[in-house]
Amino acid sequence: MSQNKEKRAELESQAAEIQEQLTETVTEYKKVGNQLLIVGGIVAGGYLLYSMFSGSKKKGSFVSDAIKSYALALALSYAKDLLIDYLASLEAETEAAVTVEDSTVNP
Repeated sequence: MSQNKEKRAELESQAAEIQEQLTETVTEYKKVGNQLLIVGGIVAGGYLLYSMFSGSKKKGSFVSDAIKSYALALALSYAKDLLIDYLASLEAETEAAVTVEDSTVNP
């Protein structure tokens, strides 16, 4: 019987280590995702400003430029929302996997 208790304690400690590692990994992925989102927004904003103020010979009307800017802002906002939803679902899947694994280790 004591051998089973030792094995159970060992498995519980392994499960705790794995859960900690997964939590750290998810936290790192969230940070990287947020940084990528910010960088993408900066690049898109920079390109938008460049295209608006560049000395191109093709002149667009103020209304068409405003519509393009608004469409770009909506597209970036939609992409941000999709990325946030994806990260939330990834976190939920990770937590579910940890919960399932923990329940199999601790019957």
